[in-house]
Amino acid sequence: MEGELPSEFDLIVIGTGLTESIIAAAASRIGKNVLHADSNSYYGGLWASFTLDSISKISGSTPQSESDATKECLTFGNNNFSITNIKEEWHVSEGNIEKLNECTIEDDPQQIIENENWTKNKLLALSRKFNIDLLPKLHFARGEFVELLISSNIARYSEFRSVSRVLTWLNNKLEVVPCSRSDVFSSNNVTVVEKRMLMKLLNVCLDSTDQDFAEYENKTFHAFLKDQKLTANLIHYILYAIAMGTEKTSCRDGVERIKRFLNSLGRYGKTPFLYSMYGSGEIPQAFCRLSAVFGATYALSQSLQGVVMDDKNNYKGIMCGNQQINSSKIVIGLDKAPKAFVDHIKPLRLSRGIFITDRSLLESEKEHLSLLLFPPMNDKNPVTILEMGSLTGTCPKGLYLVHMMTDQSNNPYDDLKYYVDTLFTKSAENVNIEGGDVENRPQLLWSFYFSVPVSNDFNFQKDLPNIFVCSGPDSDLDYDPSIKIAKGIFEKMYPDSEFLPRAPDPEEIVIEGDESNENEEILQKDLDEKCKQQNKQNEITEAENNEA
Repeated sequence: MEGELPSEFDLIVIGTGLTESIIAAAASRIGKNVLHADSNSYYGGLWASFTLDSISKISGSTPQSESDATKECLTFGNNNFSITNIKEEWHVSEGNIEKLNECTIEDDPQQIIENENWTKNKLLALSRKFNIDLLPKLHFARGEFVELLISSNIARYSEFRSVSRVLTWLNNKLEVVPCSRSDVFSSNNVTVVEKRMLMKLLNVCLDSTDQDFAEYENKTFHAFLKDQKLTANLIHYILYAIAMGTEKTSCRDGVERIKRFLNSLGRYGKTPFLYSMYGSGEIPQAFCRLSAVFGATYALSQSLQGVVMDDKNNYKGIMCGNQQINSSKIVIGLDKAPKAFVDHIKPLRLSRGIFITDRSLLESEKEHLSLLLFPPMNDKNPVTILEMGSLTGTCPKGLYLVHMMTDQSNNPYDDLKYYVDTLFTKSAENVNIEGGDVENRPQLLWSFYFSVPVSNDFNFQKDLPNIFVCSGPDSDLDYDPSIKIAKGIFEKMYPDSEFLPRAPDPEEIVIEGDESNENEEILQKDLDEKCKQQNKQNEITEAENNEA
């Protein structure tokens, strides 16, 4: 935005991450004058999506020198909540640029690959066809996030696609997890006896209360499953794939996860999950669109200096370039928060890996959007894997985009190496899978590793009135924790206001005093009256014909 911004607002929101964007939308929706600003040139912060060319240029929030900070102005940015351990690898040759220039980007990549292998230059030429998430999320079909999208009418700003299959690693190979009742009874991987046992166990969990599991209060969900005399196969499906847990997951958490999974089945597809078309980075932008519709001011690529405090340590406003902008309240994204606000917090981190491959992990007749829940192997943490094809709008036709996520224990490359070596090959030749037959695994074309901070169950609020620090990404599969945090901050700021009431559709908005609207209403009344007269005449004519 060129020129100076207005100098007074009701609320200033710094950072365009998901939680900040939800709060900005909620405040704008109730009529507050909101400034939503970001030093980045893109929306989303740590929740953003990037093209293939631009993701290699990402970096964390870069705080200004501490010498720039004063008692009156606390500089934005910190090192605690930034992206680290970035490592990019190309597994294909550079390629011939002259030959590449003979092909346009609009050519069908599938036709190109039949004549020539993928190269680095060819993939980079298709860079804009990639939408690569820093932290992809799925949405439970009956989760709090989806319900908020529907109730607030924000769903109209985004498109979604159903996850078409859930996979797991069992007996040294990939297996499709039976999710619905029909899947269970049509599966060849589960015996007839196991099918009955599985349905009985799932119904017990779904209909249960906390009192039903009182004897397992201090026991694990794995112990409960073993006590039910289930087979090893069923325990694997239930514990790792449906409950998405580990042997350390408590019984209470395991049952709640089963309920969450089962309650979302059958609403939008064969699995409980939805994914945002064109990448998860579309979600913060959807809330920003709503906020802008209701009058919020948006300013990206801003020279955000810091938070201005008075001599009594009360919040006054921010410095944006050489301009001071005041507001009664401020919301700050975690990665933008001044060091003094978050220096006491040592965040957990997720090890992330993003890969481009030439085929699906488990090929079938149609393209799938797949969720693979890989159980812990070789003393490693369990890994959540998402595989996306071109129908999600995140990569070109003929390629697949694979995301891996796990709790960091060492560094992303080492944490994920076992799983990468198990599922992929770095050459086009057939290779042996450990303990299995010779198979043609997907070939890695490009790899990108990094660490992203997660803010699970941290209290970010300092004893500073009218300053609210938002959480960043978390390790949950869905956005539900972020919804709760955004709603909590909003209710602290505006306790007597409704959180994101339904926004009207464009055709429902009537502008007072608009002559075109008044004329349209008059014309509609005339048309209705003519229709009534015509219908009455038709009835008279029909009656006369019947008498004749």
